[in-house]
Amino acid sequence: MSWQDRAACGGMDVLLFFGPDDEPGPEREIREAKAKAVCKPCPVRVQCLDYALRNSIRHGIWGGLNEEERARERRRRARRPDAA
Repeated sequence: MSWQDRAACGGMDVLLFFGPDDEPGPEREIREAKAKAVCKPCPVRVQCLDYALRNSIRHGIWGGLNEEERARERRRRARRPDAA
């Protein structure tokens, strides 16, 4: 069984994690908060985030982080290679 099979988001509507390009800011914040609430207790959150970072995934919520948060995490890890 892979980590994806154990993810809390399995079977959920992907639009919760990947909003439309033209999504207004306030709606995006609400949607992302709901998605992150699914991620927070997920047993494979770390594996999900690591997957997104290793594969340079730029869109959506992965491991409880949005695009900007993952970019910050990438930079943090680049400064501290042992933090990965």
